[in-house]
Amino acid sequence: MISIKRHLDDLGTQGVLVEELKDSYQAALEGMAHSLPSVSPELVAQCRQQILAALTEFEQQPTAEVLSKNRNKLKKDLRAFAEGADQILETKDQQFKEILRSFAEVAATLAKQSETNDGRLTGFTRNLDALVGLQDLSEIRKRLGKQVSELRQAVAEMREASQESVTQLRAELRQFQEKLAYSEEMARTDALTGLRNRGSGEQALRAAVAHHQAFSIVLLDLNGFKGINDRWGHPAGDVVLKKFAGRLEGAVRSMDMVCRWGGDEFLVLLPDCTLAQAGERSEEFRRACEGEYRVKVMDKPITLMLHTALGVAEWQFGDRIDKLLYRADEGLYRDKGKWFAA
Repeated sequence: MISIKRHLDDLGTQGVLVEELKDSYQAALEGMAHSLPSVSPELVAQCRQQILAALTEFEQQPTAEVLSKNRNKLKKDLRAFAEGADQILETKDQQFKEILRSFAEVAATLAKQSETNDGRLTGFTRNLDALVGLQDLSEIRKRLGKQVSELRQAVAEMREASQESVTQLRAELRQFQEKLAYSEEMARTDALTGLRNRGSGEQALRAAVAHHQAFSIVLLDLNGFKGINDRWGHPAGDVVLKKFAGRLEGAVRSMDMVCRWGGDEFLVLLPDCTLAQAGERSEEFRRACEGEYRVKVMDKPITLMLHTALGVAEWQFGDRIDKLLYRADEGLYRDKGKWFAA
């Protein structure tokens, strides 16, 4: 009798484990689909569609055969995404270096045309050619900043002698700065919501801590968001995330920074804000973001009710970022627990 009872207990434990593994697998696929690096909207959309197709197939038919088939397919799809991302980044790197080469060519032309040239432009051209061979973007920017400063001084001295060439150089410099600024902006932006992405948020947190600035943070999470995806599909969930991001961005101050932290979680950095003040501000965010969301699913308008969980933490002198985030996370899950209990 004891053996039979133990066997039945083992079967019950295995059943719970299987259900937990299924939920973990589904959550992992969903998190993967919405956390792809935004190297290219088309590439991300294609890979996300492939991952979500595997998720949908498993949800409809949760069998070992489907798991086995999807494992190899997902491995192939993710490898293709990584190769595509590498190719895109390599192309961008080549385009960036082409800008430097063009810049060097213009400087070389000016050096030949300027009768008053004292060798500075020739040296500038050689330095730009050397920059093309570097691999570290931050090092390129650092050295280029010094070269541009020296070039501006040289250009100021030769303006009257070569006005046409100076105009051309300015156009090249402006084009370079615009492309560089655009590339940097894309690297900081979440492709779906248009907010800052997690990398940008982490950078802002590090900067605030490094300058010993008083600040607080608010973590926001959309309660029941998985249910929206499950019932209405991921396109509806994406629309909700965009609308939520828009409401949240409209509720913050100009000095605040809001970013998509990951999935359906968002972070707001509040400079010069105590814990009590941040608590009051977080309730303003809740009121702004909660309520009705109207979206279209297959051209059919639907109305969804959205609730928000909040976690607030204030930076204390000597705090590490992970410790600050841990306190905010604790508050977030306490708040989320109240909602589920209700």
